[in-house]
Amino acid sequence: MQTWLYLIPLVVILGLLFYSQRTRRRQVAEELVRAERIGVGTAVMTTSGLYGTVVARNEDGTVRLSIAPGVEVKWALAALRDAPTIPKQYRGPITDGSEDSERDGADIRDRNNPAG
Repeated sequence: MQTWLYLIPLVVILGLLFYSQRTRRRQVAEELVRAERIGVGTAVMTTSGLYGTVVARNEDGTVRLSIAPGVEVKWALAALRDAPTIPKQYRGPITDGSEDSERDGADIRDRNNPAG
């Protein structure tokens, strides 16, 4: 009877280890497929939110991103997400923010001059 009490936690622990290994293997496979999709010309977003286009892929697991005309930076391939995996809300055109800055300026003027 007492041996069963020791076997139950052991079986549970082994089951959890098996499940976590299976999940990790699946994640590694998905990561490899994602990394294979990223090539020269692919629009990407870094994990920190920087957008760019891949202009070169290096053998050491890094890429060169063009983030502005004439500006290229080096990033680790693991830190990139390709366009299909980027949420739609982040794939739209980039605005210069002039509407926001005009509105913010009006708000500041209104606060500084409450009379009108």
